[in-house]
Amino acid sequence: MSKLESLGIKRLEGIHYYVHDLERSRRFYIDKLDFAETWRSSPDLEKQGKQKAACFEAGNVQVVCSSPVGEGGRAARFLSKHPDGVGTLVFEVEDVEKTFRLIEQRGGTPICDIETFRDDGGTLRQFSITTPFGDTTFRFRQRDGYGPLWPGAVPHQGGGKNKFGFEEIDHTTANFQTM
Repeated sequence: MSKLESLGIKRLEGIHYYVHDLERSRRFYIDKLDFAETWRSSPDLEKQGKQKAACFEAGNVQVVCSSPVGEGGRAARFLSKHPDGVGTLVFEVEDVEKTFRLIEQRGGTPICDIETFRDDGGTLRQFSITTPFGDTTFRFRQRDGYGPLWPGAVPHQGGGKNKFGFEEIDHTTANFQTM
C-alpha cells in the first residue's frame, strides 16, 4: 500500500462551539478555566451571520463560542437540531491550496472554494468541508502574517491568565450513539 501525501496539517488551531447562552460560556471559560477573552464579533458580522461570537484563549488554544441572534444563521440551524456542541474543528495547514486539492482528489466535500481575507499584517486563506460527524464541519486555514483575529472580529481584553497552563489542543474525541 502506498503512503498518501500529507494534507499538511500543522495543528488543531481551534474549536467553534454553538451555544444557546454566550454569557454562560463566557463565565465558564473566564471564571472556571482562566481563559482570556481576546475578541468578539463585530456588529457587521453579527448582522451578516445572525450570531454573536466571542473567542476564549489560553496558550495556543482557541475556543470560539457563537450564539444565535434571530433565525437563519448557522448557530440557529445547528442548535435547532442539537444541544450546545462543536460546529467546527479548525485546522492550521501549511499550504491551503494543496490541502484543498488533496481533499477533493480523495472524495472530500468542500462547502466552498478557498476564501481569502487580508489585514494590515497579511493574509488568511481558508475553506471548510462537510464531515461524517453530522453537522460538524472541518475548516482548514493558512495564515501568512494575518493577525490573531478571525474575519469580522474586534479585539477584546478580558479574562484570565491561563493559571492552569493550557498549551495546545492535543486531540478530540467523537462519541456516537450508533455505529
